[in-house]
Amino acid sequence: MGEKRGDLEKLVYDFPTEAVLEVEIKGKWYRVTSREFRSFDSKRRYSKPEYQPKQGQTDLENIPFITYEYDGPLYMYGTNKAVYKTFNEKMVNSPYYEDMMAISQSKK
Repeated sequence: MGEKRGDLEKLVYDFPTEAVLEVEIKGKWYRVTSREFRSFDSKRRYSKPEYQPKQGQTDLENIPFITYEYDGPLYMYGTNKAVYKTFNEKMVNSPYYEDMMAISQSKK
């Protein structure tokens, strides 16, 4: 049996992961995953329903959402290492992730 490699650290999610997560790129908002949201260096926001729908409720499209600007920490992708924000509208990758991507690309 081989040894376990990578993704050993439990990532910190200090925002509601069940919300609609969005990042801004060149003035437009794009939906992203929780993992990308915590590592994307731009304006970030999330939207949640104003209230929890009742069981059996059928008019779900009429539930109002509240949008919150998110000004939490910025982490390197796949790590809990916080970095300074520069708002360059790019993903902040860790050196380990960059190395793994280079290896993966070289195998094509």
